[in-house]
Amino acid sequence: MKAVNIFFIILLFGFYGCGKTSSTVEHTSPNGKVKLTVVGNRSTSLDSWKVELKVNAYSFKEDQLSFEIYASDLNTETVLFNWSDEQHCTIIFKQSDNTDRKFSLSVSPENLELKEK
Repeated sequence: MKAVNIFFIILLFGFYGCGKTSSTVEHTSPNGKVKLTVVGNRSTSLDSWKVELKVNAYSFKEDQLSFEIYASDLNTETVLFNWSDEQHCTIIFKQSDNTDRKFSLSVSPENLELKEK
């Protein structure tokens, strides 16, 4: 009986430590003037991602938002960039529960606005 319990404990810790705990996704606008960087970190593969969404555009100082995402991974399949034109982008995070978190970026040489939709 003890051997079975020890086996399950070892198995649990084995799964607990598996999976990525850091990820970076980079994207550049079609005109090349805006760079978006998504940096995600988590303690274990079972935790939520602590995400920083960073924007470098034109001559603006870097802007960023910080938030949490519940996703199995952060990659080009779970983080999508939809440019409606050269100044407007919707950033979509696909979460594990089949919901999306959306962020709106509006950028021009004179203005930069990043917010959750």
